[in-house]
Amino acid sequence: MIKIGIIGCGKQAPKHIGALKPHGDVELVLCDIDSSLAQALGEEHDLPWVESVDQILDDPSVTAIDVCTPVTSHTELILAGLDRGKDFFCEKPLCQTAEEARTIEARVAETGQIGMVGFNYRFAPAMEEAGKILAEVPNHGSSAVIGPVTSAFFRLGGRGGHQLWKHQAAAGGGAINEMLIHSLDLVNWFLGPIETAELVTQRVLRPNRPIAGTPRDVDAEDFVLVRVVCRNGIEAFCHADLVTPAFMHYVEVQGENGTFFGSIQPDMPSFLFCEKASGGYTAGRTRFDFGPRNFFDAQMSKFILSLRERTQPTGCAVSDSVILLEAFEQIRSGSTTRG
Repeated sequence: MIKIGIIGCGKQAPKHIGALKPHGDVELVLCDIDSSLAQALGEEHDLPWVESVDQILDDPSVTAIDVCTPVTSHTELILAGLDRGKDFFCEKPLCQTAEEARTIEARVAETGQIGMVGFNYRFAPAMEEAGKILAEVPNHGSSAVIGPVTSAFFRLGGRGGHQLWKHQAAAGGGAINEMLIHSLDLVNWFLGPIETAELVTQRVLRPNRPIAGTPRDVDAEDFVLVRVVCRNGIEAFCHADLVTPAFMHYVEVQGENGTFFGSIQPDMPSFLFCEKASGGYTAGRTRFDFGPRNFFDAQMSKFILSLRERTQPTGCAVSDSVILLEAFEQIRSGSTTRG
């Protein structure tokens, strides 16, 4: 059996439980800094719970931890788990700084434990298709399908009004940690590795907003636009915000022979346009109709497979987060401007 301790019983934990519970060789135990949350969630899902994180970390039967807490606690929990011989899955972002990420990377290498970071957008069918179409771009700057890449735009927006900490700078909230991180990860996968990241603009457009139905003053950025340049010279722009009323996501990549446009949203169009037939695709417009897919489940299945096979996951590894956190530090060298 693979026994996993889920640390943090907020909004994300039920998703993790739903994705992990169906695996027949997985056993779960819950904990939270507020033990009443762990108890309530445990009773709801018929799972055991404990009153403290130390009970998870000190239990030799727990072989892995699943970190679903605010980012400010990630590094401490992950390192404590690694020191006790436990693999880990961690919600994005991995940690707060590139130095912390490098420390975690080094500890993973020293211990030989498995480490995976939650970038579930990678498992959306349209993004997997983009990964195939753009597979040669990181090394050559050119796709076998759409040719040399000329420009790219990544858009992600929503409200995120369910938890106060997601809008508080001191707690690691804001559009950068909550939203931009997903787009940067896709840039790093499709076009990267990322070499430089430049802040174009960053703002707090809604310093007072309803959180769980109550108006609250907040200070974390809710709008950000960045320019990214990859090692191969390709430039991409990423726009992320927490002011879009309806969730919005898409990726647009232009090449000399065509365009890829795709979204994790099944109700958004995903298509490829090629001026000339190439890479197994016909000339003209190819529309992709993937339908709905629970890509969160696919992500957690990859984690379980990594644990079974004792192999580090590709694409969601700690090494990828080192690059992303280095880009974050370049972006954060800019200042927040109130709208």
